Amino acid sequence: MRKGILAAVLVLAPLALAQQVAPTQGNGPDAYAKGQDSAAVNQTIELILPKATALHLDVTTLTFDLTGLDGANWPNSGPDFGGQMVCVYGLTDQDVKTQLGNNFYNQVQTLPLGTSYSAAQWPNITINGGSQVTAYPPIKLDKNGELVPGSKNHFVCYRTFILQKFSNGKQWDLTVTRNDPEGAQGIQHLYIQDNPCDTFGAATGLYELPNGASLHLVPRNLQAGPTGTRSGNNPERCGYKSWLDDLVVVAIKVNSDLFGKSTANLTYTLATTAW
Repeated sequence: MRKGILAAVLVLAPLALAQQVAPTQGNGPDAYAKGQDSAAVNQTIELILPKATALHLDVTTLTFDLTGLDGANWPNSGPDFGGQMVCVYGLTDQDVKTQLGNNFYNQVQTLPLGTSYSAAQWPNITINGGSQVTAYPPIKLDKNGELVPGSKNHFVCYRTFILQKFSNGKQWDLTVTRNDPEGAQGIQHLYIQDNPCDTFGAATGLYELPNGASLHLVPRNLQAGPTGTRSGNNPERCGYKSWLDDLVVVAIKVNSDLFGKSTANLTYTLATTAW
């Protein structure tokens, strides 16, 4: 038994490669000191890093597939999207809009049909809306087979993903631009919001993002860098890394969209604005 264990150790040992470092030889003048009881020489240590700004997006296609709403017990089946998508009825008949100030680039916050979300349980979100939508087209029947009032209304679907950003500058800005493919069937009502892992507020709305529009996703007071310092301020949510995780929330209001696939192309841009 011991021989078998030893053999396994010997096989695994080469995987742990040791990197050797040779002594550095100086090219400039040497430092020399002499004293009776002590001697001291001075040395300067330098770290030189290149300017770096980077983004990492793992989910390059985010699909809202509503065919999953048509379950075996339609129209009252509970759809299972693995906890990755939730569709809810609105709390109001129309979107609720609030004009924001300079810190938010004077953009308009929107609650799609009055719905909102909370990121307090990072990285999961809690949707503040009406009851869950269980069928498409939307409809619900009660236990007596009668129509549930309001169950044919418009509704909103939510999905999220992680976008990681890196900047070793003093200030940065994250923007998103929507440019749909020419001739493609576009998504009518698309909303987006960003939540950095180290700091975020209470329940929040989103920004509506029509085709051709650009938005600033992070308010001015949350753009300080470098990102490694920001992650280190909240390792419980951000982890011990130099990249800063953002939880991006995307919502789609389903209203009068056409049958088939509708497409929106988004481009995220991280710009370091101060070094």
